[in-house]
Amino acid sequence: MNSGNMQDTLDLEKKLRGYLFGTACADALGRPVEHLTLKQIKEKYGEKGILELPPNSSWTDDTQLMLVLARGLLHGAEFELPELMKHIAGELVLWLKEPDLGAGATTKGAALSLKDGIHWSESGLNSKTCGSLMRVGILGFIFSNDPDKLIEAASLSGRITHNHPTADAASVAGAYAVKLALDGIAPEDMFLPLLRVTEGISDEFTEALKHSYELAHSNLSDEEALQKLGQGWYADETFALAYFCILRYPDNYKKAVQTGVNITGDSDSVGSVAGGILGARLGIEAVPVSWVESLKEKEIIEEMVEPLIEKYLEVSENKHQVSEDGFGA
Repeated sequence: MNSGNMQDTLDLEKKLRGYLFGTACADALGRPVEHLTLKQIKEKYGEKGILELPPNSSWTDDTQLMLVLARGLLHGAEFELPELMKHIAGELVLWLKEPDLGAGATTKGAALSLKDGIHWSESGLNSKTCGSLMRVGILGFIFSNDPDKLIEAASLSGRITHNHPTADAASVAGAYAVKLALDGIAPEDMFLPLLRVTEGISDEFTEALKHSYELAHSNLSDEEALQKLGQGWYADETFALAYFCILRYPDNYKKAVQTGVNITGDSDSVGSVAGGILGARLGIEAVPVSWVESLKEKEIIEEMVEPLIEKYLEVSENKHQVSEDGFGA
């Protein structure tokens, strides 16, 4: 491997670590306050809310399910999408044996259907909660050099559990935002590409995305604007809240995540979506070292880094080979 390739791989690894740990740390920061109102958060942690990750902090089902999806990708990202979905569905069934870290009824119900032999294309429930969005960012990494496959994989893998159009659009946006982040695109410049790749899927999602962008450029305070975007239990709101935070703080991982978790609503999901996107863009250096050190099971994430880099390189090489041979786009 020449020095240029080595440097590229090193930069890629920093961004992957940024995504993985950026997701997990934000998720863990939001975990203690997920079911509290903003008033209760302030009463417990002070006027600025929860700001730091205490030692031995655990993540929630958000990171757990992102890792489930990552394992599915390690088994089959190089295959055609129907085969890949079989691997992801299999990992969701295995996930049922893992500790319950707060998984939603939709994801759990779909996984139980898969366990009972329902085909992955029929297992999804008509729910617009954020369970599919919160796990899809890793697709944006693995398929960052194949945007068409990325978009289709985000949609199909999301619909294994959530087949509502709003959840579908959010899944596509969540994965594509990570791809844009890896490409060095600023949150401000993500707006039009995100509108384009989600066009026609869900009017509800489109309106939420536009509202997020408008409010981020308004004179409203973070607190006032976030309240207007909802509480994040539904996928359109989750993405809109997360996008608002990275628009306001595009170069400050810590501040964006702190803003995202200190809300009345799904603190850990909003935080983890924002944290994953910004972590991918800014790299692991942007994630506080003290937060990474405070993660209870950080070695689980650490063990995923090298296999995911190898899978990314394999998938990218396959894409390059197909293009050279003149097959496909």
